[in-house]
Amino acid sequence: MIYLQYCCFCVDLRIGTYIVCALDLLIDLIFGIIIAIFGENGIPDLGHKLFLVFMFVHLICSVMLLLGTIWLRPRLMLPYIITTLVKIFAMIVLIVSDLILKIWIVVIILYVVMFVVSIYFWLVVYSFYAALGGHLFI
Repeated sequence: MIYLQYCCFCVDLRIGTYIVCALDLLIDLIFGIIIAIFGENGIPDLGHKLFLVFMFVHLICSVMLLLGTIWLRPRLMLPYIITTLVKIFAMIVLIVSDLILKIWIVVIILYVVMFVVSIYFWLVVYSFYAALGGHLFI
């Protein structure tokens, strides 16, 4: 497993986790609104609606991550780690389905950006979780 020593090559993992919290909260809100508006040409289908609900759950887990980082509690960080993994796999499915259905290219690009950023965010948070002595499951 890859473990990071720093976030962005020079920032401490704890501060990097704060940055991840702030950015993830912002990204979930902004991309959720954009996907709700432009997904399926303005009328989100069931898959996009479920993804939007999941993004709301991920938003709550991001708040728990913030609290876990402040209080140095690995158990509060675990829901974020799990939901981010599920979010990554959901994005793979949505990218493939949108490519097949020839959905707007803007939505597909947003999914790809979210996919790459989510993987890096997950690595930062999981590395900090491991540094705090959390149970390693990967």
